[in-house]
Amino acid sequence: MSAPGRAPAPAGTAAPGRLRRLLGHLRMSRFEARITLALVIAASLPPLGAILLAGRLAEENLTLGLDPRVVDRLESIPSLYGDLFQARKALYAEQARALARGLPRDPAAGSAYLASALERTPRLRRVIWTGPDGQVVSEAETQAPNPEGEWREAPARVGLPGGGQLECVFAIEARYFAEVAESRELAELVQNVERLQAEIRRSYVRAFGLLLVAWAVVAAGVGFWLARRTTRRVSDLVRAVRRLAAGDLAVQVDPGRHVDEVAGLARAFNAMVREVRESRDRIVYLEKISGWQEVARRLAHEIKNPLTPMQLAFQQLEARWKATPGGDPAFGRLLADAGEIVREEIGTLQRLVEEFSGFAKLPQVRPEPSDLGEFVEEFVRTSPQIAEAADVDVVRASPSCPVGLDRALMRRVLANLCANAVEAARPGRARIHLGVARTRDRAVLTVADEGPGIERDLRERIFDPYFTTKGTGTGLGLAIVKKIVLQHGGEIQAGERPGGGASFTVALPLAAPGDSPGAARALRG
Repeated sequence: MSAPGRAPAPAGTAAPGRLRRLLGHLRMSRFEARITLALVIAASLPPLGAILLAGRLAEENLTLGLDPRVVDRLESIPSLYGDLFQARKALYAEQARALARGLPRDPAAGSAYLASALERTPRLRRVIWTGPDGQVVSEAETQAPNPEGEWREAPARVGLPGGGQLECVFAIEARYFAEVAESRELAELVQNVERLQAEIRRSYVRAFGLLLVAWAVVAAGVGFWLARRTTRRVSDLVRAVRRLAAGDLAVQVDPGRHVDEVAGLARAFNAMVREVRESRDRIVYLEKISGWQEVARRLAHEIKNPLTPMQLAFQQLEARWKATPGGDPAFGRLLADAGEIVREEIGTLQRLVEEFSGFAKLPQVRPEPSDLGEFVEEFVRTSPQIAEAADVDVVRASPSCPVGLDRALMRRVLANLCANAVEAARPGRARIHLGVARTRDRAVLTVADEGPGIERDLRERIFDPYFTTKGTGTGLGLAIVKKIVLQHGGEIQAGERPGGGASFTVALPLAAPGDSPGAARALRG
């Protein structure tokens, strides 16, 4: 149901909004347009060349057997026959005039003349002499047969002096007319073939043009899809870089399932961001520790200065009381109780001063090439106080873990972590599990106990100076541990042991075999 008082949006306004979003989604960047254009050109050149070659072959096949000279001759045959007929007509007319000039006036002589003319004049088939009154004066006709119409009549009429006319009928071979008809039909056929060729060419151009356009459209679609897949990931990288530049060290780019260069760049970017974040956290923590070290140094100085006068003053008071004869016994007992309390508290303050001084004066790490597994086993052998308080298991998952270690400071790390494990197991006997393993570029040390474990929300805070969950202590032990580990170029994390208990994981960078002490110092980070 719609909210009261709010009118529903008109249906017509939603479509333009969707259309704008669709157009915005389809709008290509310059990079996408260049990739798409390059793919269209690359995809269109092979079919374009094939189309041109096929067109050339089709043109040659269509024109095969139609020599232009033959076509011209065929088209000129009707006109040639026309010229021939005109020449024949002119010849026959001249022969008719010649016969008319020699025609006698006497009808009897004229008949003999006409019969003689039939014999001596080629192709003359019939002669008719007509008088002025239109009556036939004389007529002569050859008896030559005309089977199946082998020839056709070609009359030539000539007027005679005094009136009348002489009509001469000549014979023209009928095959000439058949050849003229055939030549005209052949010429029309050639013209039809030429028109058909032109239509075929146009159809070919249209068909292959549409095919090329369709191919280009498909190539453009595929190119746009490929370009959008690539540029979208590049755009994600650009946005991630901008967020990183703005200080967002939690940014990550999803490389997906791709195995191309862009995915490799995304993975490298994520690794770089993680390294930057870890370096930033390391620097921030070390700076914070440095500040707390300065505070510890001042506290140690301020606490230590009055301790000695206080202790001397109380010792003088006790000495004066002992030197005074007949003193009050009740005051003596009170003085003894107070002395015990003062000495105990002064001792506590002195231990606190020692811890503050030790925290403030942590030496610089001076690593030397070592094997982490051998170092852990040596620590267990040379630490009888740990063996007295706990059962220690050492598991080496990798035979060799070369690292750069400051052995004295790393012993302090192990001693502190093992002491915490012993305290976590009290009042019972502790059991400590030490594990050494190796990853692709790290050596991993694990210290685990079977105590109550560490609450999840406290696993980061326990490394802060002066933070402790125990009733005693200053909360500096794990802070010192983390600083030493960070100065070795490593990292430490608190977690939960499978089966119960706390677990501390120390990861140190592997050293190349044969590193010198100078090279090992470079591992401090």
